[in-house]
Amino acid sequence: MHHPLSTLTSLVEQIARTQNPTAMMSTIVQRLSELMKVEVCSIYLCTPERDSLILAATKGLAPTAVGHAHLAINEGLVGHIAASLSAVNLADAPADDRFVYIPETHEMAYHRFLGVPLLHLRKLVGVLVIQGHQREPFSEEDEAFLITVASQLGSTLYQLHRDGEWMSDVQESTPYRRYRGVKGAPGVGCGRLWLVHPQISLAEIKSSITSNPAQQKSDFAEALDAVKEELESGSGRLGQHLPSDVSALFNVYQLMLQSPELCNGVKQLISEGASAEWALKQTIDTMASAFEQSEDPYMKARSEDIHNIGQRILNQLLERDQQVLEAPDEELILGGELISIADLASFPLERIRGLICTSGSTLSHTAIVANALGIPAVMGIEGVELEQYRGAKVIVDGNRSECVLNPPLALLNEYKRMIAQENRFMRGLERLRNVPAETLDGTRIRLLTNTGLLADATPGLERGAEGVGLYRSEIPFMVHASFPTEQEQYRIYVKVLKAYSPYPVSMRTLDIGGDKQLPYFEINESNPYLGWRGIRFTLDNTQLLVTQIRAMLRAHAECGNLKVLVPMISRVDEIIAVRELIAKAADALKRDGIEVPLPELGMMIEVPSAMLLLPKLAPHIDFVSVGSNDLTQYLIAVDRNNPRVSSLFDNMHPAMLVALEQIIDTCRRLELPASLCGEMASDPVAVLMLVAMGYDSLSLSAYNIPKIKLLIRSVRRADLLPILEQARDCTDESQIRALFEPVLERLGWSTDGRQPPSEAET
Repeated sequence: MHHPLSTLTSLVEQIARTQNPTAMMSTIVQRLSELMKVEVCSIYLCTPERDSLILAATKGLAPTAVGHAHLAINEGLVGHIAASLSAVNLADAPADDRFVYIPETHEMAYHRFLGVPLLHLRKLVGVLVIQGHQREPFSEEDEAFLITVASQLGSTLYQLHRDGEWMSDVQESTPYRRYRGVKGAPGVGCGRLWLVHPQISLAEIKSSITSNPAQQKSDFAEALDAVKEELESGSGRLGQHLPSDVSALFNVYQLMLQSPELCNGVKQLISEGASAEWALKQTIDTMASAFEQSEDPYMKARSEDIHNIGQRILNQLLERDQQVLEAPDEELILGGELISIADLASFPLERIRGLICTSGSTLSHTAIVANALGIPAVMGIEGVELEQYRGAKVIVDGNRSECVLNPPLALLNEYKRMIAQENRFMRGLERLRNVPAETLDGTRIRLLTNTGLLADATPGLERGAEGVGLYRSEIPFMVHASFPTEQEQYRIYVKVLKAYSPYPVSMRTLDIGGDKQLPYFEINESNPYLGWRGIRFTLDNTQLLVTQIRAMLRAHAECGNLKVLVPMISRVDEIIAVRELIAKAADALKRDGIEVPLPELGMMIEVPSAMLLLPKLAPHIDFVSVGSNDLTQYLIAVDRNNPRVSSLFDNMHPAMLVALEQIIDTCRRLELPASLCGEMASDPVAVLMLVAMGYDSLSLSAYNIPKIKLLIRSVRRADLLPILEQARDCTDESQIRALFEPVLERLGWSTDGRQPPSEAET
């Protein structure tokens, strides 16, 4: 393709005549697509914070994506160009491991890709991209021309970037909003936003809009009628017992509810686009203000009555929202500052399609539970007032760590298509339920599940779990209003043991502290992760531990498949104390007529001292379970819930490689069974490394078992051993990941572990 210098001169002159920023960028992409005879030409500009890129103009991609399609620096091909400041020319972009699909752009149909950085005085301004349907790279001449164009456009676009006008222009006509956070749990979900802890006062209501005025008016009318009925009922019950002047207040309230100022005022504001709650607040404030300005003390005091009536109506409006739980076809996205396990337990699990939290991190307990349940989650979202979007449609994209509020129908449908594709893939894996997780060269791996939120064992059994590697017993404690009794615990434990029998169930004793707090037993410490948590807490509260042990042993007497797992062991005397308590509890139950065989006793290796003391601890235990989340945190001194350092948290850190090999080698020498639990067991790259090391038992969320089983059945352990040998020489986690990632790529998996494009087992 020939591009004479006159062509470039003509393009630059045409752009110079364009004053409007949006029109200028539209001219650039339109003229370039014509000159280079390509289907797509796009400009991505740096956001003012310079931490991400936004699609600022396009010819060929979906116009609705302009102003909303975001990529972090170093995310996707465009992000890679921005980070490396170098051009990328590919024949088939979707096949490249760096490719990231942005649903609203609808770009999957394009294969050839050429992108170059836009620079001004060595500062990154953005990225210029052209794309086409053919599966062949662009010519060297095309690449040279685009680089030349970019060099000419850099300074012009820099002015737009510096002034910031383009941001308001490209987003002006797009009502939906996209917010980024950190990955809580992978996957995609769509539904209506349900705010956790929604009880608020009228004074706390903030400005919010509605896309369905008719429904909002109907909700308001129903709330008004409900308050009227409330007052009539109250008047009937109490009227005969109240003085006449006090009883007359009921009539005053009724008159207020019937006043045209209230009814018409709210409806008018809703017609203008306000939500029912926001319209109510404005109307009540206006009416109350009129009373407050009165010189009559009696009339002045009526402002308080107006606010009281307004609060009653608001409570009814919020109760209207509650009725969404009674609609079995309504899918929910739960939103809040940090959604607790107790919050999750109060909702029908099959209705929850995603979580969005304005605080928390990848490895906070909310994220871990979301992973266990297969619920997409985004944590730590900043800059969003969720109250403004109460009841709105929401997309949660856990893969890309973002949520979209009030998405347009086309984007919503595209995400629904992706969800349907993922569901088809998961259904295709059902054939693996009863086959072993065994490598192509015969290495057998036991896949166990993590559970604890519900006694229901269905998810693990449906996905082929060979038992429970970690039953988080603290979760039933968290959803109670007080410490559960022995009988309450027994009923839960026996249900779980029976469901999985004859498979083993490793029940961890109560593990609170750190980011796991009981609502009825507050622990305040300056450094909770190094404080009163795990076995330290339960040994200091022996009656709680004995009660729990008795409940576990009673369940074991009926089922015979219990294994007791002790958390946060850091000293030899701790495990000795637990073994003695188990023996005493068994003797006490025997005296009560309950014969209990002693269960196997294991410990979690989460604290580095447990790893170093393993030979001295071995005589007192029957098995070990490596808690990869806490072991990583303590080994590399990174608080996984601290956003300032959480990016440093990586299970593939070279220190973890050394520690994990030391643990498995010591266990082999001591003939001590070892398993590993935590997010590492769901990370495809980490699983490849663990298989190479010789770990033959992994415990992970039920949702991820089919994918990890497919991965294990697709590789040869012998092929992984040379990679592990190279990994031992690496100095950081990115190098280790880079060694194992080509294995995933050859299998068709993306490097973040998303499923391969084919449903066929390789």
